[in-house]
Amino acid sequence: MALLIIWVLPASGAKNALLRALGHAVDARATARSNLVWRVGRFTVAPDARVGRWNVFKNLREVRLGESAAIGRWNLFSAHPVFVRLLPDGASLRLDSHAKITSRHQLDCSGSVTLGAFASLAGHQSRVMSHSVDLAHDAQAAFPVRIGERSFVGTRVLILGGAVLPARSVLGAGSVLVRSRAADPEPGLWAGVPARHRGPVSGAWFDRERTSTGDVWLADTDTIVKGVV
Repeated sequence: MALLIIWVLPASGAKNALLRALGHAVDARATARSNLVWRVGRFTVAPDARVGRWNVFKNLREVRLGESAAIGRWNLFSAHPVFVRLLPDGASLRLDSHAKITSRHQLDCSGSVTLGAFASLAGHQSRVMSHSVDLAHDAQAAFPVRIGERSFVGTRVLILGGAVLPARSVLGAGSVLVRSRAADPEPGLWAGVPARHRGPVSGAWFDRERTSTGDVWLADTDTIVKGVV
């Protein structure tokens, strides 16, 4: 109950210190805003990482944000409690350094969800469903979801358990990414229902050194306005 109350407090150095005293690993340089955190075994927030306001984290073994990683606002992260007990690596959410989840997404982390370094779950209203009924066995099953490093996930997608988006790839808006049949899927643009490989992708975004960009490109004049977002 003490952790629940402390997590609702506004971000501050004192809040981070209290969270550390109660077993979470929130660095003094991290930003942990007001959130509802219930039955989370360990919450790790590395230096310069940020957790935005009014997210819900429920029934998770672990939440881990690497250095300069970021979570936006109004997201729901949860897992079925049974997978905390039965899957040694399940019920976990992990963001490597500079990875980002924006706002208003729903992630079922029963099988675990991992974003590689500089990966982004962008836009709004995407869903990850890492567990479902296995029809062949008439039983619930959960599989990990992996978003590869420097990959970009568009808005309103559905990602199912066992799905892998390769490194330096794009999942197009509105797509459904299903469990991968290949051990090493081909990088590039994945799009459609179900998502299929459509071709290569490139751009300055894939080689950036920041968690997210604050620049705006004006297409009509082909100019970039720096640092306005």
